[in-house]
Amino acid sequence: MATAVGEWLDAYRAPGLGDVWWSFSNPGPYEGERVLLVLGEQDGWLHVDLPVRPHGTTGWVRQEDVSLTTHTARIVVDLSDRRLWAWQNGALVTEGWIALGREETPTPVGEYYVNEIQAQADPDTLYGSWIIGTSGFSEVLGEVYGGDPALAIHGTNDPSVLGGEVSLGCIRVHNDVVSRLALLPLGTPVEVRT
Repeated sequence: MATAVGEWLDAYRAPGLGDVWWSFSNPGPYEGERVLLVLGEQDGWLHVDLPVRPHGTTGWVRQEDVSLTTHTARIVVDLSDRRLWAWQNGALVTEGWIALGREETPTPVGEYYVNEIQAQADPDTLYGSWIIGTSGFSEVLGEVYGGDPALAIHGTNDPSVLGGEVSLGCIRVHNDVVSRLALLPLGTPVEVRT
């Protein structure tokens, strides 16, 4: 994982070439540190997965603009089984049923990473006790609540919806499950599969 060390983290289309392509605030996207998943490196530059639309967009950042960390956590979401599993250091730390997107607003399949962990002041809401933001976005929605429709894993105040297709694309889990996910590090890979 690459964590920004300044107030802004600039990304370029290629190492050392051209103008800034994307500029990311730090902290960001909300209050936590700005992190990007590292895909490779070349001569002081890091090839990174950018948290922008369309999914799979990559760019390059200067290695001097970030600090690097490595971890072994991961989250797997299986939409067909309607289940989620999370591991850290090879040990299963939580698992549970999920609710997923409706037919018209499906949960996007892909490989993402955790880029935000937000405690909720009132757990008795649609979002439950935590929101775990990812680098993914809905493939069918425009703006939602004034911003890009980011894919999140979050709790719920209504566990009876687990197993159903009820969301705008986000993944809902029991509050006990999301509370354990909130202990995983920023940058944790998230695989959403069918």
